Amino acid sequence: MISHICLVFTNNDSIFSYTGLVGAMFSIVVLGCIVWVHHMFMVGLEFRSLVFFSSTTMVIGIPTGIKVFSWLYMLRGAWYRMNDPIFWWILGFIFLFTTGGVTGIMLSASVLDSVFHDTWFVIAHFHYVLSLGSYSTVVISLIWWWPIISGYVLDSSLLYGHWFCSMVGFNLCFFPMHYTGMYGLPRRVCVYDPAFFKLNLISNMGGLISVMSAFFLFYILWYSYEYGSSVISIYGSSAMVLYMVTLPLPHHCLYLSSPRYFISELISLTFFPNENIKPKKKPSILSILLASLSFSSKGGNK
Repeated sequence: MISHICLVFTNNDSIFSYTGLVGAMFSIVVLGCIVWVHHMFMVGLEFRSLVFFSSTTMVIGIPTGIKVFSWLYMLRGAWYRMNDPIFWWILGFIFLFTTGGVTGIMLSASVLDSVFHDTWFVIAHFHYVLSLGSYSTVVISLIWWWPIISGYVLDSSLLYGHWFCSMVGFNLCFFPMHYTGMYGLPRRVCVYDPAFFKLNLISNMGGLISVMSAFFLFYILWYSYEYGSSVISIYGSSAMVLYMVTLPLPHHCLYLSSPRYFISELISLTFFPNENIKPKKKPSILSILLASLSFSSKGGNK
């Protein structure tokens, strides 16, 4: 989903390193069936097993890095669209996901994992990877497809405030847990040492801000229904031909419901006006542009 949004948002004609991204995702699926044993480093595995599973856990960081660098490379052409909230949400997701990945590389070493396993360091790690990464993708998809699904526009100023509130709350809540874990604060305890009071106070404040940001998101959605503008045609950075919205909605309209067939028929009518055939090869961008210009000059009539 992030790859798709980066592709459309930056107006690229293809995903950067598509083969590498597919291979990275496949590698993560395969290695994910093995690296789960790093959760069992504390049960007394033999030395060879520790070395093997530590190595595979470190190796899984390579395809993850390929995905991150591919996303960043595709975003390099989007600096002129920095005023779009979706841009900052994608950067925030990459930062949170990468932070969790770096701490995961630290925990892949069985020696460090044996020390940090029952501390809050592990809590901070999997919250950065799972909770924050998953929540960010949900918010990104909601912002991206909300105008298309609902037909209402989200307020950009409110989305900026929600992003800032979320990022501050996330990092205030979970980043101090790395320090409390390294200083030995154990997991699953109801009473902690008073020396950790300040760090826990910061985490509690961050958790409260994070909860407020979640309710803030619901308010933004409600505001779009009550006071937002309606989508008349193609809107925003998520605009594509496939997402064209017209009022009233067309019924059984070939050109709007199936743009792929429209382009194919357009090329057939332009280059083969007397034959009811379609090109066998995939049309190039130049041929599509020539066909569009020729079709427009004819007034759009057969």
